[in-house]
Parts: sequence; structure tokens; C-alpha cells
Amino acid sequence: MKQIGIIGGGALGRQILGLLAAGPQAGRVFFFDDPLHGKGAENCFPFADFQDPRFADCEFYVGLGYRHLPRRAEIVRQLLDAGRRVPALVHPSSHVAPSARVGEGCLLYPLANVDAEAVLEPGVLLNNSVVVSHHSRVGTAAFLAPGVVLSGHVSVGAAAFLGSGAVVADHRRIGARARVGVGTVVTGDVPDDASVIGNPQRLLARPLSLE
Repeated sequence: MKQIGIIGGGALGRQILGLLAAGPQAGRVFFFDDPLHGKGAENCFPFADFQDPRFADCEFYVGLGYRHLPRRAEIVRQLLDAGRRVPALVHPSSHVAPSARVGEGCLLYPLANVDAEAVLEPGVLLNNSVVVSHHSRVGTAAFLAPGVVLSGHVSVGAAAFLGSGAVVADHRRIGARARVGVGTVVTGDVPDDASVIGNPQRLLARPLSLE
């Protein structure tokens, strides 16, 4: 029987379990999560144990969400560097164009649409009904919340967060670790580590809270 390891047992980890149930990836599931392990949950191990050689045969899915994107990127890289299997998980209702590329460890929720020549680097999460239009590139472990639309030739940096309903105009760049608020209309580039919100976007003096 296939062995599946989910790193993180919070809300995203449980959502991954639901996505797995929608496809052919069924198997024995292990969670790596300190709070769940502390409660004595079945088939749950300390967080750091995902690196233990006894789990080398697992297929891994990273259940760290938008509050932990740099850590998510780091874990995806650790898994790939160790030669672990980190398959993409694509809901059956999503569309991926034949010329698009979906990296290891990506999670595509229902009705995500990845257009021609688009690239998703490892660990990207596209939530419900996200559109990644032609020739766009989304960096490692970036998180696109429900209803985000990237127009053509958009670049999103590693570990960036785009809130629900954000729309990004053609040929724009969202920097690494940037934060784009809910409903923001991005008409200009967003620097690394910057936070923007509004229509049109306005730069915030402090990082956008993701609580």
C-alpha cells in the first residue's frame, strides 16, 4: 500500500487529505505535527521526523499554509534535495494546459486554471478558481488564495502571498515574500517583501497581517 506523509496537521493538512480522497492517491497516511503527536493522535509523529529514513518511501505533501511560506519553501527544498517523492496534487476539476509546467509539491484546488506556457515552481498552492494565464511564472511555495487572477506574462516571487480576488495586470512582477491584500488590483510591480492593498494598489508602511 502507498504511504503518504503530510507535513503539518492543521487546516491545510486536513484539506490535503480531502484532496487526496478526490483522486487515485489513496494509501496509508502519516501526519508530522507536534501538537497532534502530543495529543497521542494515531499515525502522527513529531514534525522533524519527516526527515527520518524510515519514512523515505512516503510520498510527501507539505501542509504549511500562508502564515509559514518561507518555511514551506525550505521544507520543499529539503525534501527534493533528499531525493524524496514530492508529487504535485491536482484536483480532477482543474485544468492544466499541455504546455504548462507544474512543479513538484504543487497543490491545485478545484477549478484552478493553468494556461499555456505557464510555470509553477515547486510547492506552489493555487486555491479554488485561481487563474494563472499564459506565460506567467509562480515562484516556489507562493500561495494564491481563492479567485486570484494572473494576467499574461506575470511573475510571482517565491513565498509570496496573494489574497482572495486579487487581480494582477499583464507583465507585472510580484516580488519574493510580497503580500497582496484581498481584492487588490495590481497595476504596477510589487517589490520583494512589500505589502500592497487596494484598487489601484497602494504600498503599506507595515507588512500586511495574515492573521
